[in-house]
Amino acid sequence: MCGRYSVFDEESILEMREIVRQVESQFTPAEPDAVQGTFTPEGGVSFDLSPIKKGEIAPGDSAPVLMPLPDLSGYRAVPMRWGFPKYGGEKGVIFNARSETAGNLPAFRRSLGERRIAVPSTGFYEWDKLGGTRRRFLFRPEGETMTYMAGIFNLFSDGFGEYAAFVILTRPASGVIARYHHRMPVVLRREDVALWILDDRSTGRLMREEIPLAAVEA
Repeated sequence: MCGRYSVFDEESILEMREIVRQVESQFTPAEPDAVQGTFTPEGGVSFDLSPIKKGEIAPGDSAPVLMPLPDLSGYRAVPMRWGFPKYGGEKGVIFNARSETAGNLPAFRRSLGERRIAVPSTGFYEWDKLGGTRRRFLFRPEGETMTYMAGIFNLFSDGFGEYAAFVILTRPASGVIARYHHRMPVVLRREDVALWILDDRSTGRLMREEIPLAAVEA
């Protein structure tokens, strides 16, 4: 499961600083009271999102994601809202999708085939509820400061306009994370980010690949 993750743009994490810089430099309007915009998949710009949040990211927040360019020649950093709206006007959002079943469900099937994104982060959180205490841990690939998670997106209307939203794909937990939760995000190696976003032939393999993670108490 992934219910919280982090976007820290400290000087020591240059990769995330650059992603945040790209989003803020390209999408922050000149007017101080204007809403921050985001690219639609067709290449247009929508101004229906709040500015991206940094620090701890929760469902409903707007955060940077990496999505394909319109001509599929690469990808770019854009702001996007975390969580698909629930059906029937129910409160809350759907923020995760099981990788094993996403391709069979109407809510996710087309997005998995055509609208894949990578979610850059500086780690995701899980809680240790054993022993009468509740400690929080930040998980990252071993030896890395960045964590890229596999996601998918779609377009929705909230009554004011159209906006893009994403969910993070999950898989059965393995390795160190299995002690804390039975599910975990699908984590991508840095070198596989472009394959995930752009190469349909790699989707299944990358959703199954196990990336060794390390836990740091946060």
